[in-house]
Amino acid sequence: MSSTPAARKGARLLSHAVSECSTQAIAYGQCIGRVVDEQRDVSKGMCGKEFDAFKVCVQKVAKRRW
Repeated sequence: MSSTPAARKGARLLSHAVSECSTQAIAYGQCIGRVVDEQRDVSKGMCGKEFDAFKVCVQKVAKRRW
């Protein structure tokens, strides 16, 4: 399976953005972990505040909105 230069560039950009937002990623992961420990069922919107903080950080670092 081969990838295009644009796909490799996008993957590098996303990887960099996620690594720059590790604090937010950890907070989101910890929140999801607590939900799983307490309820064993995760649904959309749970940990929304943490997810939004992570998303905004990634978008800021990547200088891209999606």
